[in-house]
Amino acid sequence: MRSRFTGVAGWQKSSFIDFPGTVSTVLFFSGCNLRCPYCHNSDIVNAPAEGIISSDDIWKQLEKRKGIVEGVVLSGGEPTLHACLKDLVPEIKGLGLRVKLDTNGMLPETIAALSPDYLALDVKTAPRLYRELLGSPYNDTEPRLSRSVEIARNMGDNAEIRITAAPGIVDRGTIREIGELVNGMKKVFLQPMMKKKPLLDPAFTEKERISQEEITVYRDILSEYVDGCVIRGE
Repeated sequence: MRSRFTGVAGWQKSSFIDFPGTVSTVLFFSGCNLRCPYCHNSDIVNAPAEGIISSDDIWKQLEKRKGIVEGVVLSGGEPTLHACLKDLVPEIKGLGLRVKLDTNGMLPETIAALSPDYLALDVKTAPRLYRELLGSPYNDTEPRLSRSVEIARNMGDNAEIRITAAPGIVDRGTIREIGELVNGMKKVFLQPMMKKKPLLDPAFTEKERISQEEITVYRDILSEYVDGCVIRGE
């Protein structure tokens, strides 16, 4: 009998792009400890803490597609807020599946304890600006984020840093600060802000997106610090 877990507010049963080199199913966990105004998963962030999708249905699907689905992505919202992951991750791995964790890095000890096979760490802006721009509830954002980056760095090719080019959140100066923070990372991805879905702050939709030319400048700055920086969708 599989364990019961809560908090899943969204579920993509099959994905070929969310977990590098791995056919995966993606579980979106509710809630978040940041309030990024450009977040395009507002329905997940604001979903009930207990979630809306039955764990029984998820286990049935994983058993049914054994041999086809190779991994599970834990995304959100912010999955590390959910205590059930400490039991869920070993059980997923016990099925022979790999685990990818998408996280904002605010809970580094949880990341370390979960020991994912692949880690995608979102670095939003300069750490000093997290409280002002992203509503971080933590007074020690910088050491928290630094520890998470260290975990990612030590994972080599099995980890990536993701940076969303959102107006008013990043600029050339903050990109350089991020570069100093993630120095030595193997993989860094820049991604333009999405506007296809309702944003956490609807007013943010009216802001002009950062141009592709400016994002290219950001890539060049980051390339001074990391082994590889790629603009997603280019």
